[in-house]
Parts: sequence; structure tokens; C-alpha cells
Amino acid sequence: MPTTAAVWERLSRRRRRRASSPTTADRATVDAQGRPHAVPICFAVLEPAARAVRPEPTNASGTGNGTPDDGTGGIRLVSAIDEKPKSTADLQRVRNVRANPRVTVLVDRYREDWSRLAWLQGRGWARILESDASSHADAVSALEAKYDQYGRHELGDRPIVSIAIRRTVSWGTLADE
Repeated sequence: MPTTAAVWERLSRRRRRRASSPTTADRATVDAQGRPHAVPICFAVLEPAARAVRPEPTNASGTGNGTPDDGTGGIRLVSAIDEKPKSTADLQRVRNVRANPRVTVLVDRYREDWSRLAWLQGRGWARILESDASSHADAVSALEAKYDQYGRHELGDRPIVSIAIRRTVSWGTLADE
């Protein structure tokens, strides 16, 4: 299976920039019984050069195990479990990632003029980064840089969903407008 970096590198520099610029996407997970669950997300792309080099801590909850956060050393798509109101603290999306790390993220552009439709789907493996994970601070920085609203949230103490994209499929062009 190709690394995340190899998959992303197959996309042209222009397509990578365009895939990173939309403000929202949809993330689909499945639960332990195979039932799908999709939610809209705010996301940022965390490239290897943007990641600080820190040792991975070891802790009782298992977030640190002495290995890199993702096992790929590649490009990550990150989204926060932020402070927006939720109906429960035990979120389905977090339970799903812990039960089955396979996820799909869909970035799309809909227009009434169907000749301008476009989408990019990334399929990969997710994990939950707790605040003591080595790349948590880098993920928070990337999200805060992209979304001004996150400057008013306490993301430093919140879990982050980190996704290693293993395969991409696209149609159309997510051109800047």
C-alpha cells in the first residue's frame, strides 16, 4: 500500500492547494456493526514539513506508544472535536474511529451550472490524538491558522481526528473562485 505522502504527491501541486482551500468537507466513519455515519467537518492539511519534531509520549490511555503519531510520516488531514454544542460528550464519530479507523473524507463543490461540479474523496485511516500526542500541537496550529473562529476555542485540550489519506479519487476541478 503506498504511503500517504506518495498518494498526495501524485496530486499536482495545484490540486493539493485546491483540495486544502475549501473550508468544509464531510467525513464518513462506520461503527463496530458496519453502520455508516457522516458529519460535516472543518479541516486542515498538515504536511510533514509543518510538523514539529517531538518524541511521542507514553501514557496509560494508550495515545502514546513511542512511535510516530500516524505510522506514515506523511500528509495528514486533521479536524478538531471542538467546543461547538454537541448533544453528548460520547460522540459517535470518536467511538467509530476507535472501533474502525477506516474513514472517507469528501471535499466537494456544488454549482447550479453542472459543468462546474467537482469533488475529491480521500480514503484512509484515522486516529484520535489526545492533547498529549506529539503532533497534537501541530494539528491545533494548522486548524487555528485556517479558521479564525478556532482562536476563541480551547483546542489545546480537545481531541483531534487525524487521518492518513491512503487513496484519492476525484472528478472535476476544485478551482479557486
